[in-house]
Amino acid sequence: MNSFFETQVGDVLGETDIPRADLFIQTKFVSLPHHKPFVPPYPPYEGNKANEACQLSLFRSLENLKTTYVDAFLINAPDLTVTPMMGLLKVLRDAKKQRHARYTGLCNVPTVHVLDFLHKNAPGVIQIVQNPLHSPWDPEYKIHEYCRSHGIQYNTFYTLTTSDRIIQDKRMQNIAKKREIPSIINFLQYCVQSDITPLIGARSEKNLRSVMPVATGETEPLSNPEMRTITRLMAEQTVINRYRSITLLRRREKELKSKKGREKMTEDQKDQLLKSIADREQKEQEIVESAKIRAKAMADRLRAEAATAEAEEKKKKAEALELLSRTVSGMTGMETEDKAKDDSGDLEKRRKQGSSN
Repeated sequence: MNSFFETQVGDVLGETDIPRADLFIQTKFVSLPHHKPFVPPYPPYEGNKANEACQLSLFRSLENLKTTYVDAFLINAPDLTVTPMMGLLKVLRDAKKQRHARYTGLCNVPTVHVLDFLHKNAPGVIQIVQNPLHSPWDPEYKIHEYCRSHGIQYNTFYTLTTSDRIIQDKRMQNIAKKREIPSIINFLQYCVQSDITPLIGARSEKNLRSVMPVATGETEPLSNPEMRTITRLMAEQTVINRYRSITLLRRREKELKSKKGREKMTEDQKDQLLKSIADREQKEQEIVESAKIRAKAMADRLRAEAATAEAEEKKKKAEALELLSRTVSGMTGMETEDKAKDDSGDLEKRRKQGSSN
């Protein structure tokens, strides 16, 4: 559901005959820079007083949604540093103890290192992570792998809208043709089989019903070869993700220099950003140098092969000339021998003629 229209959702929930236990309601606390604008349940706050705002946000959500608990309560605060985030995780732990939330977690986790630190220092609190499927800040899907290995449910948004290249690829089209199932459904099935819970938005009941077989487990599972094919497409996507990451980092660096009137980054955040840029530029340079080395090695190999071929050609020509020379020499010797025989025969005839006379 859209977290900024909780009151409308609450009105619908109040009128439905569906038992509460059959519904899964999830909402979030959004940190200050992401408010749109200050409307319930997102109260403004100052400094590091995010804890109080988070508690108030949860209570307002329960009131707006007309329920005594939510199934999942997430914190969307990618801009906060570790210290205030630890305080917010305590709010989540208390919400679970008070049975105001069944599951808790984070949204828009910036890096796997941040997730690892928070998970280890607040065990049992981060049960759900909700991130874009293709994130420029996590180009190699390390957060997904971390969640998978630590039993954390991994939800993704922008799952389909940012996967056009994969869905329209010929390999995906071949899978769709073979299975007689649309590529979109096959890709969602791939996500489910990869322990990813894709969050889907639909503008019509028809579109929503079309993906229900994936959610209910009625869609035929993809075979291992089909899974490997789509995994290769995801691996190719990492190249695009890295490019987007570098582009966004450079754009952010320009914004930091040009927009002094906006909220300033702390020195440690700026240093971290610049270090990240430097690290990525260093990696790019290493890739370039590696490519140069490979290109030089290939050129050396080609030159060596050409030199070998030239030497062999010269050797063949020399052998041919030597054979020709021997042939000519042999023919000359034969002519000399024949002439000697002829001369000897003539001499013998003259002797016989002289004797008869």
